[in-house]
Amino acid sequence: MHQVTTDDRSENEGKADDHKHASIPENEVENRFVNSNETAVARWLAIHDELLRGISHALSNRIATVGAASYMFEHGDVAVEQAVASLRAESERMDQLLQQLRLLPQRLDAAAEPITADDACNSAVKLHAHHGELRDFVCDVTVDPDVYPIWAEPHGFAHALLVALTTAKRNAVNGSRITLRVSGDTNVVRFCVVADEHVVDADAQNEVDASAARWLLTPHGGTARALPHGCELEVPTLLAARRARKG
Repeated sequence: MHQVTTDDRSENEGKADDHKHASIPENEVENRFVNSNETAVARWLAIHDELLRGISHALSNRIATVGAASYMFEHGDVAVEQAVASLRAESERMDQLLQQLRLLPQRLDAAAEPITADDACNSAVKLHAHHGELRDFVCDVTVDPDVYPIWAEPHGFAHALLVALTTAKRNAVNGSRITLRVSGDTNVVRFCVVADEHVVDADAQNEVDASAARWLLTPHGGTARALPHGCELEVPTLLAARRARKG
């Protein structure tokens, strides 16, 4: 973060700045902050609900398949081995869906922990494939080999990444691909999600998405910024978090 110093300002300039800031009522500043947070929360909840509907639909399909397999087995329409194999496969699919579903609840009291970029990206990409309106886009994930583990709260980070995936897919031409590129250094890891083939006009909603991602990441030192056709998350590394704790 860049700091703006006032050491080289004249006394008059300092007084002018004080007067300018004093002219903004305190309650107006507070209202701007609250309204901004409300917009960010609303955006995340809209994405959350769309994903929840998608997973619910997928679970309904799996349950229907189990019911059909059970009916056919009961009436002797399939062999025992075939029925058992079908039920086992559907059980595994439902277990995978439940694992994805467990990522959706918000856990504001949860603590940060070490997370590997590969695991985080794969989980979020699979979950976002259930988005009803944006499921037809393929996401290519590229993780630099020397990327450090990040320090973040797993649910909050996954949610921020889901927001970024939504941004890129919404900016992409129908049927095209998006790219999730992970890079960084010893201090931060950047998750850059962009549309490979994007619509002509930049999406005005990208900044709203970025504000939602920032709201989700800020409690543990992360941030986000809007890109012309996507979103970038920046999260501290485990190494940086350890250095900060040691002072």
